[in-house]
Amino acid sequence: MDEINVILISSVRPVKSTSAELTLHRHLMNRRGIRLHILPAEHHEIVHSRFHSKIVPRLMRTPARRWAGDVDYLMHTRLPLEKHLIAPPRGTRTVVLTLAYRSGCWVAQRYARRHRVPLIVRFDAWWPDIAEVHHPVRKQLEQRFVDLHRSADLSLCISEGMLKALGPHRNARVILPIPDVEPIGPSKSNDSTDEFRVGYSGNMFDYSDMLADLAQLALKQTDVRIEFRGRPRWPQALIREMTRRHLLHDFASAPTFDAWLGSFHAYLVVMFFDAAQRRRTETCFATKLVEYSRAGRPVVIWAPETSAVVQWAKKSRAALCVTEPNARALLSALAHLKSDRALQLELAARMRRAYETEFSPVRLQQQFLEGLNSVI
Repeated sequence: MDEINVILISSVRPVKSTSAELTLHRHLMNRRGIRLHILPAEHHEIVHSRFHSKIVPRLMRTPARRWAGDVDYLMHTRLPLEKHLIAPPRGTRTVVLTLAYRSGCWVAQRYARRHRVPLIVRFDAWWPDIAEVHHPVRKQLEQRFVDLHRSADLSLCISEGMLKALGPHRNARVILPIPDVEPIGPSKSNDSTDEFRVGYSGNMFDYSDMLADLAQLALKQTDVRIEFRGRPRWPQALIREMTRRHLLHDFASAPTFDAWLGSFHAYLVVMFFDAAQRRRTETCFATKLVEYSRAGRPVVIWAPETSAVVQWAKKSRAALCVTEPNARALLSALAHLKSDRALQLELAARMRRAYETEFSPVRLQQQFLEGLNSVI
């Protein structure tokens, strides 16, 4: 079968970074059957102006950031920026792909309509609840977000919760985040101590308060050791103490990260308990969960009952869930897991099975390609 020309117009690009960027990279880069074309998606990339390349980003870091967010949204939804982009390559096997995040998706939507090319939209997060805009603009943004789903020729949802929240669609599919193809083997330090080692690597910025409470309590533990990797917004005293004890680590390259990840007995996934963030937790599927599955070891999910990851775990029975917001409840569950070797083996086997089946990189890539072909 001939290659598919995938025109990516998105604020998020395929790079080896985290979350959505990494998902796009694994689906699109150096893949047989895909010829990738990346076009500009943001106003400052398309129409070179000092206002949007310098002033707006600066305002986004000030108390005026919501005003800047309003302007950014209105410019990308009102101005015909798609007219400045090159036409798609000739041929019938061409699609436009975008991620429903920030402003590039609006440019992609109009570009696809202008050139009569199928539009594929991936929904990884509920962007209207994240965007820094004022309430009246947020209401417009939410309606346009749902309309983007309805107008897409193919809607790719990160979870069943996302699909349910967006509503019915003639061609919508749930495709979970895609992990790396290489499993994670145990590193030598895994058996070098009697402590039960638990690793967390993920969003430490948004979850700073939750993780700070956990870290402060964990410092007093002797039987469970929790290590974090990332850059949290914690008090400097806590950061210094955690770093001194080698419990907090900065970002690292892939080989270093995988070696570190391989040193744990179990892994931690965290989602918001804040009621204001309920829709985000119900629609988002933690990418770190699929990454942890590469190790085939127990995963503990600390999240609300209604969250997408807990709902998945309840069905698969492949993870231990703690649905109380109190960090002491989580530490108690970790202590219980440490003492129950049979439960560790059971959870490890089920997580390994998940990596081989529904989290399989080969299977998820095949689902992605089938989706592309469905609109051509």
